[in-house]
Amino acid sequence: MAFTILEQVKIRLGQFHIEESDGTDKTVFDHKEDNPRIQQLIDQATQEVINRREYPESYTQERIDEDIKKYEGVIVDLAVYDRSQAGEAFMASYSENGVSRTWKDRESLFACVFPFVRFL
Repeated sequence: MAFTILEQVKIRLGQFHIEESDGTDKTVFDHKEDNPRIQQLIDQATQEVINRREYPESYTQERIDEDIKKYEGVIVDLAVYDRSQAGEAFMASYSENGVSRTWKDRESLFACVFPFVRFL
């Protein structure tokens, strides 16, 4: 079963449950009020990947859309990362009652996104 990017993010965030209907399981997505925020994070992550790819001017939007599909996992990871930071915008460190949190560097999520090479 193929899920949309929004659905993939919601699965990773645990915003779903399974219902059984006529002997088959159906995935039902919860917290619909979060959809606009998550979609905005997906759009932002998609644009960041596009910017990092530095497509040649000769690339059509159709070619860009086709290429960006290869980075769907990166986009999901970025959206989940950014959503998990909600309420802690730009926090450098956190410690409370003996619990200390640090986050993976966001830039490391772009490790497999390479720009196009241009010859001069």
